[in-house]
This record gives sequence, C-alpha cells and structure tokens, in this order.
Amino acid sequence: MKSFLLWRVAIVEKNRPYVAMLFIQFVYAGMALLSKAAISKGMSPYVFVVYRQALASVALSPFAFFDSKQSAPLSCNMLCKLFLVSLVGLTASSNLYYVSINYTTATFAAAATNTVPAITFIMAVLIRMESISIKRVHGLAKILGSVLSLAGEITFALVKGPHLGFMKWYHENQNHSSHSLTIVHSKGDTIRGSLLMLSANTAWSLWFILQVGTSLLFPSYYISI
Repeated sequence: MKSFLLWRVAIVEKNRPYVAMLFIQFVYAGMALLSKAAISKGMSPYVFVVYRQALASVALSPFAFFDSKQSAPLSCNMLCKLFLVSLVGLTASSNLYYVSINYTTATFAAAATNTVPAITFIMAVLIRMESISIKRVHGLAKILGSVLSLAGEITFALVKGPHLGFMKWYHENQNHSSHSLTIVHSKGDTIRGSLLMLSANTAWSLWFILQVGTSLLFPSYYISI
C-alpha cells in the first residue's frame, strides 16, 4: 500500500507541469467566454482591461510585498525598463485582445491563443535568441508545429463552415434575448478582428522575449509582471 501511494505521488510530481498547463488552458477559455459575454453586453473593452488589471494588481500585491523584501532595490533605470515591457505585453496586448474579441468569437479567441508559442518561437529564432537545427527531429517538430499553428489560425479566420444543427438549443419563437451573445459579424469585421488578435498575440510573444532580459537583471517575478 505504501509503495502504491509513493508511486502515485511520483506520477503526480512528474506530470505536474502538464496538469498546470491544462488548467491554464481552461482558465484562458473561461476568460475568453466571460470577456466576450461582458463586451457583448455593452462593456467597453478598455474599461474591461482596467478592471482586469486592477483585480490582478490587488490579487498579486501581497505576493509582491513579501517578494520585495528579498529582492534587490528597484532602480529608476530598471523601473523604466519594466514600464516599457509592461506597456508592450500587458497594456498593448490586452487592449488589442479585447478589442479584437468584440469582432470575433470566444472560440476563436481561445484557439488563437495557442499561436503565442509559435510566434514566440519565430521571433526568438529571428533575433537569434534560440537556435534551431533542421537536421534534428525536435527542430523539425518545432518548425512544423509553428507552421500548423499559424495555418490553423488563418483557416479559422477566413473559412466559415455551416451551422451545427444539434447545437441549436433554443426554439425559433423564443425571445431574441436568448441569443444576446450570438452576434453576426461581416466578413470585414471577422478579418479585422483576426488581424487585431494576431497583433495582440505578437505583442504577448514580444513580452515573453523581453522578460528574459529583465528577469536576469531583476529576478523578482511578482514585481516585474
């Protein structure tokens, strides 16, 4: 019995990163649904970003307070760098994301988030932060995964399939308010939203790359984010 429990603990410890990754994906999907619902009800995307960042600041401030006692002093130069990094990765990315979700759907927003690793990889290769070898299997896998990820988003943005009949939960004679979150956009709005989403993911990817430099100079994660 004891060996079985140890084996289960070992399995959990080994797969903890994958479980955390799946949990984060569920959080992203839920956030996309909630934000789409709020913006479809009339909330401004910019106001939503302010509320989101304010709530995040309140939630992380206790961790940042205790972390500041163990970190190095924050210089004016480092403060300016952190401001610029946050301006790209949080302010620009969040505003572009929630403006774009006003023209697209929550499903597209959740799916488009998966292009962030591919964009980050491409940018890291271009600035020679990461090397790649096409002669190795993992190098080819990274290239193929990045191409498929971006191709999937382009297909998602340009191709609109037929409606699924079994997903029609409401009768035709029901109140139109039941469909308040189902907003039909034109082709131009869909493309505009897709381009804005791509810009948001690019800014998000750039934030990851810039954080590498700032984390080496100021390794206090709760303050730097």
